[in-house]
Amino acid sequence: MGRYIHQGQFTDLSGNAVSSGTITVYLAGTTTLASSYTASSGGIAVNSVTSDSTGKFVFYVDTGDYAANQYFKIVLSKSGFLSQTYDDIVIFPEVILTGPDKVLGRVTAGAGVVEEIACTAAGRALLDDANAAAQLTTLSMNLKPVVNASVNKLDIFTKSGNAVPDATHVITVAIPDGNGFTYRSRAATYLLGTSQFILADAANYWSKGSLDGEIKNAYVYAIWDANGGIVWALGGYSGFTRVPASITATDDDFFLLEAGSTYTKVITDYCVCVGKIRYQYDTADAPDHTIQATVLDAPQVIWNPRSDYGYSKNLVTTNTSAGDIAEYSVISVVVKQSKRYLIFGKVLFQGLGDSAKIGLIRTGSATYASAIKKTYGQIWSTPDQAPITMEVQVYLNAGDTIHLGAAVTATTGNRLVQGDDYHTGSTILSFYAID
Repeated sequence: MGRYIHQGQFTDLSGNAVSSGTITVYLAGTTTLASSYTASSGGIAVNSVTSDSTGKFVFYVDTGDYAANQYFKIVLSKSGFLSQTYDDIVIFPEVILTGPDKVLGRVTAGAGVVEEIACTAAGRALLDDANAAAQLTTLSMNLKPVVNASVNKLDIFTKSGNAVPDATHVITVAIPDGNGFTYRSRAATYLLGTSQFILADAANYWSKGSLDGEIKNAYVYAIWDANGGIVWALGGYSGFTRVPASITATDDDFFLLEAGSTYTKVITDYCVCVGKIRYQYDTADAPDHTIQATVLDAPQVIWNPRSDYGYSKNLVTTNTSAGDIAEYSVISVVVKQSKRYLIFGKVLFQGLGDSAKIGLIRTGSATYASAIKKTYGQIWSTPDQAPITMEVQVYLNAGDTIHLGAAVTATTGNRLVQGDDYHTGSTILSFYAID
């Protein structure tokens, strides 16, 4: 008999140590409590231990209690904090160091199959990877986004193998599930996905435009498919936690799936942002998309960054009327993330004589008259041409509409709400996530 130590650190999602947290040990894949110990010998079995002032914790598992190929599940919890679950943890790997025909350890491969690791240099490296996953300190492991020789393609490689993931080189990601997060792995092709994104020519993804020389952001997501695997997706903004179902590439919540994937987007599936790329889209180029590969614009590995969601929308064509323009929705956008937003609106009017110019921001309903008025601005009489600017902070749910409203009356001449055909940016609606 012998006892094997397991130690880790309980931190919150910002990396801060969580003291006096409860670390509960179960048999892997079950809710059956496992026997553990607080010392390398002696004492009685316990089911949980407590993190110290730095968040660190230690416990031991005895081979007299379990077979050497037993794996464990560890749950970190404390009131006021999201719980964290880590499954299929290796604690005692049966170390025998006498030759390549001997067993160094065991890991769980696809479909729960336990594989033995030979006592070779490659075997030791693989076991090191498994033990690193068990330390509970890294939120994405062995991930390496690489720009393909075809610059409109991005490969999702393992850092250890510099190729797509396989049974030896595994990518592991902590994916939130609404109650914390659980480590999930990609170890081979899943749902026919090739671990590669292809940005198609003439596809203006997320309506970010094709201005020559402009560099834009996109984000790599790991989706946890309810059927049991990681699917890669590319989104235009960070901050999504559930999979948007849009199939229209120009939508701001569109997810471009890895090439070849047969995954069907389901809004109840969880996802997390794990990488960031920068790209240029110009229809005069060949190919139209160029993923940046150098210096600060090169692909980055990240995990769940703050949302950067938000953009501006202009009125393209001037609204001209010989009569008064009744209040209406000049510009509207539908938000795709539940957040607090800073909303800015500007309307440029023209109306001669005894005139009144009114600007509003309304939110909520897609029907303008039913949306809630959030702020209001008005200018009377002269000058005949004048802007109104407004700003407000509002919490919105995904699917809510933001309206920039306007009305203008006058006693003579045409009434106008000016658009980009008059001056670019004459009338504009902008919104940005601020939490």
